[in-house]
Amino acid sequence: MKEWYGYSKTLAEETVWRFAKENRIDLVVVIPGNVIGPILQPTLNYSVGVIVDLINGKNPSNSFYYRYMDVRDVSLAHIKAFEVPSASGRYILADPDKTMKDIQKFLHELFPDLCRVDKDAENEVSEMACKVCVDKLKSLGIVFTPIKESLKDNVVSLKEMCILI
Repeated sequence: MKEWYGYSKTLAEETVWRFAKENRIDLVVVIPGNVIGPILQPTLNYSVGVIVDLINGKNPSNSFYYRYMDVRDVSLAHIKAFEVPSASGRYILADPDKTMKDIQKFLHELFPDLCRVDKDAENEVSEMACKVCVDKLKSLGIVFTPIKESLKDNVVSLKEMCILI
């Protein structure tokens, strides 16, 4: 499977770093994982689509590699990266402690009547293969919205917009 979206993001970041260096621009890059929380748009984006799939009892391919971040935290990180004078380099925004198994568990706890159980045992979500260090991000003063709160707000907004019934 070719991951063109991820590849294009990598190429774009490499290009902007090269441009910044050549033009002596102080660049700060904010790189979020999958973004969840309350939605504004009336359609599904990729990140929220994964949550909907999980609610519907499907495990999207490669979903055990996903890390999530609340949209409000992503917005704040962009503001802090601009306003905090010491901000520099790359900031990875992803919950370092929650796996997809945790996400599934939280969804079932929060919305037991809504969430369907995946009947395909072969699709069981495995644990994360890597750890994410967010110390640099926290140095900007970011305090993560608890992922369970983000999931709750995400699903509630999906219901309000009639994307989930």
